[in-house]
Amino acid sequence: MYFLDGGRLYIKPENGCKLLENQIQSCLQQIRKINSGKRIFKLNFFVDTSSKESYDTLKGKVSQEVRKQFSESILLSFFAQPPLTCKIIVEAFFYDYTLWNSEFVSNGVGSATLFQRDNTKVLVGNVQANLGRGCTENAERAFAGLTELFSEFNFSVNSIIRQWNYLEDILGFDDDRQRYQEFNNVRSGFYADNFKETGFPAATGIGMNRGGVIIEFVALKSDKATTKPVDNPEQIAAHHYSKDVLVGDECILKATPKFERARYLELFGKKMIFISGTASIIGENTVGVGDPEKQTEVTIKNIRRLYSAEVLDKMSDENLAARYGHARVYIKKRQDFHAIKRTFKQFYGNLPVVYIIADICRNDLLVEIEGKVIIE
Repeated sequence: MYFLDGGRLYIKPENGCKLLENQIQSCLQQIRKINSGKRIFKLNFFVDTSSKESYDTLKGKVSQEVRKQFSESILLSFFAQPPLTCKIIVEAFFYDYTLWNSEFVSNGVGSATLFQRDNTKVLVGNVQANLGRGCTENAERAFAGLTELFSEFNFSVNSIIRQWNYLEDILGFDDDRQRYQEFNNVRSGFYADNFKETGFPAATGIGMNRGGVIIEFVALKSDKATTKPVDNPEQIAAHHYSKDVLVGDECILKATPKFERARYLELFGKKMIFISGTASIIGENTVGVGDPEKQTEVTIKNIRRLYSAEVLDKMSDENLAARYGHARVYIKKRQDFHAIKRTFKQFYGNLPVVYIIADICRNDLLVEIEGKVIIE
C-alpha cells in the first residue's frame, strides 16, 4: 500500500484457459517470486465459484497453500466476484518492512495487521460473517468482529479512513427487507455519532455471489497525519440521500449509506486520495440508464472531480499534481465488458486495473469504479 511505502500488484494466471487448479498454481508461483523482493502482507483473491461448497473448498485449499509459502501470517480475503478473462485474479499488497514494524492478530471472525512507525499506527484488516441466515445477522456479526479487533489494538471507530463492504446478493431481499438497505441500517447503528466531527470513511459497497458479508478496512491513529473528506459538488453526499432512492417501505428504518465520495490522506510526506466506489450518479439519480458507455464516462468524470485542481488547491498551498494510481472496475453484466473497458482506456490508457463481475447497489447501475490517486 502506498501509505505504507509499498504498493499493490494484480496477478493473473499465465494461461487463463487452463483449469482452475492450474490457474491457482500459476498465481501462487508468481506470488512466490514477488515476495522474494517485496514484503507481502495481504492477498485478495477474486474467484469464480459455482456454489457455497466450492467457494469454501477453494478458500481452504488456497489458504493452506499460502501458509506453506509464507513464514509470516498473511491477511487473506476471498471474493466470489468472477474476473472477466480467467477464473482467478490475485491482488497482492506489500509494504516497506525497513520503515514499518508489523504485528498480526486473528479473532476467528477477522484478522488484522498493525503497522507502527514512530507514534503512528495503521491497522489493516478484514472480517467475514457467512452464517447464511440473512444479511442483518451477518452484518451484525461482522461489525462485532471488527469491534473486537479494534479493542485488541485500542482503536476507536472513527479511526477508519477506508472501508470496503462486500455483500452476498446485495440487491436481494431477506423476507421484505433489501439486503443492502439492511447492511446500511446496521452500519449506521455501528457508526452512531462517532464520525460527526471527522466525516465518514471513503467506502465501497459492492455485491458478490456468495460469502455472506466481508468488511475490509484501513484505520489510522497518528498525530502526524492529515485526513479529511472530499466531496463532489455534482453529487449529493450519499449520507444525505433522500428516502426516494432508498429501498424499503416508509414504515421500515432506512438509514443512508454512511461514506464520503473520497478521502484525502497525508502521512510521512505521502499524499493520496482514496476514491470510494463511484458510479453514474448526478445529484442522487442514475444517469445513462441502459447505456454502459455513458455510465462509464459519467463515472470517470465524477472521479476526476474528486482530484480536480480546485480540490487540490484546498488541500495544500503547494503546487500539487495528481495521477490516478490504480482502479478496480466492477461490471454488472458480462456483455458490457468490452464497451466499459474501451471507454475506461480512452480516459486512463494502460493504468493498472482489474475488471470483475459484481452486482452494484442499484438495479439500474451497470458499472462502479474505485481506486486511489497519488498526489505529488
